[in-house]
Amino acid sequence: MTSLPRVPTTSDFRRIRRENRLYIDKTAHIAAFLNEGGDALLFTRPRRFGKSLMLSTMAAMYSGNRELFGDDADRPELAAYQEGVWHWDTRPVLRLDMSGLQDTGSGIGPALADLVYVAARLMNIQEQFYFQRDNPVISLVDLIRTVTARWDSRIVILVDEYDAPILEHMHQPQSAVIRQQLADFYGVFKREGEQIEKLVMTGVTRFVKTGLWSRLNQVQDWTDSLKFHDLVGFTDEELDALWNRVEDQIPVTACQQGEFSLSRHGWQEWYNGYRFAPAATEPIYNPYAIVCSLLRGRLGEYWSDSGHMGVVESLLQEPWMKTKSRHSIPLYLTRPPSVHAYALNFDWLDPLVPGQTPEQMLLQWSPEQLVPLLYQTGYLTLTAEEQLAPPNREIATYLSHVLLKPWLEPDGVKRALVLQGQLVASLQSLDVPGLVASFNSLLHLLPHQRFRGEFPGACNLVLDLTVLLSRGHIRYHQMERSGLLGDADTTLGWDDVYMVIEFKSGTRESARSGQRQIERKAYIRALPEISRLYLGLALHTDGRQVAAWNCQGYSPQGVPLGKPLTDQDAWPATREELYQRWAVRNAGVADES
Repeated sequence: MTSLPRVPTTSDFRRIRRENRLYIDKTAHIAAFLNEGGDALLFTRPRRFGKSLMLSTMAAMYSGNRELFGDDADRPELAAYQEGVWHWDTRPVLRLDMSGLQDTGSGIGPALADLVYVAARLMNIQEQFYFQRDNPVISLVDLIRTVTARWDSRIVILVDEYDAPILEHMHQPQSAVIRQQLADFYGVFKREGEQIEKLVMTGVTRFVKTGLWSRLNQVQDWTDSLKFHDLVGFTDEELDALWNRVEDQIPVTACQQGEFSLSRHGWQEWYNGYRFAPAATEPIYNPYAIVCSLLRGRLGEYWSDSGHMGVVESLLQEPWMKTKSRHSIPLYLTRPPSVHAYALNFDWLDPLVPGQTPEQMLLQWSPEQLVPLLYQTGYLTLTAEEQLAPPNREIATYLSHVLLKPWLEPDGVKRALVLQGQLVASLQSLDVPGLVASFNSLLHLLPHQRFRGEFPGACNLVLDLTVLLSRGHIRYHQMERSGLLGDADTTLGWDDVYMVIEFKSGTRESARSGQRQIERKAYIRALPEISRLYLGLALHTDGRQVAAWNCQGYSPQGVPLGKPLTDQDAWPATREELYQRWAVRNAGVADES
């Protein structure tokens, strides 16, 4: 029996290999990317997705450290070690990590110059090149020329988190200065192209009107390439092999019991689901979360707890909930249209007008701008149907938590997340009484003053955030679903079920009148596809809760099947009993008698 491999806590490839730590072999894929991609490459992915480790691996490959890739002291041999996979010609490598550069009040010029000087020290030539702390462009040019002259070889330049200075200072008055300084700095790569063997840049976003790409128009963007979709991140095949290797070595402890127990299925539910190319058929796992789960021995919200772009959380919370449209952001997150409707126009990510307060700058954004930003930063991803949605349970939980924070106290947020999970479970099991009980408990967590005079808004917010938390289970969600004869309040679809929900206030008779409205306006017939079971659920709201309800089964043509069930009836114990009550056939068509 093999022992559990040492889990890496570093993105340094050399250290991982020398200490025989766990490494998922991507070296053949990386070699193909470098050999086929061109001379100047851009590859963007969300933070903590393995980009730094990829660049560290590239650095070792270009530096000719073949011994790190071979089999030594039970360390597994990597694909790049094999003949014909990589050429192993030694090149000087310049690595530039752009994250954490500090604005001194006049931009990041001094920080850029210091970055160049540190890189020169690492290459042991800090005394041989012309360094000017007040001019990072001249310093970078001379460093490149000094290196190529000393090595008599073209240089490889690896730039990590190229867009970090833009994102970290997006809402500061100096943002325009910082963008110009970056444009001048990166412009060196084009001017000195004859000295550069390979340029690889990684980051989170693709900005198009920052002035960067006018200086870097030789760079080829491989972000949404189908061939290199899984260049970073883990595939199912890779994780199956890893799980078979570690399964017997994971100790079972008390903290692993229950829903947070570390399991192969848990990995899939919590960390899978990323698609970075429109035609990708296989989703990708978040590598950081997988590594953290092995370190801790349990499932958890590791990626979302490891730090966020502050601008993302700010845009999700304020001032949307108070100034623009109270429910606009939840609606965009739970019912995003096809990606083609947005065409992921990254012009929307262009810098905002500088010199204003962050609050004023946030007001310039619209949901259409926010959605591409959420996609590139990993909070939304492409589904198999080419829509944008949260990729997995971890991200959906985080987004739901962030969207609830402006409304609830911290303990209320935790309670709401538990209740949302119960509501999703009730939907999956077709337990309407349980659904209503959880729904009422969620409603009573919301402060009265925030929903005075607009109680339907509170109901829809509860459903919106519940759907967000259940991504992967509820496949269809639309408010005010429009048909020929009218609009249904809310429509949900999951498994083999569609449910049309109508809210009514007034007397107890309101639940029955809501059901009659579902029938009269033929909401069922407006649904987009054939399913096995159609339910109409009319909810009578009174006293900030659902006081009565009426549930009816329908045929695909909207014809009622037998008598409805109400809050005064015994609810069937199983799905099959419910199907039998309304004579639902297995073939997906219900009897109309």
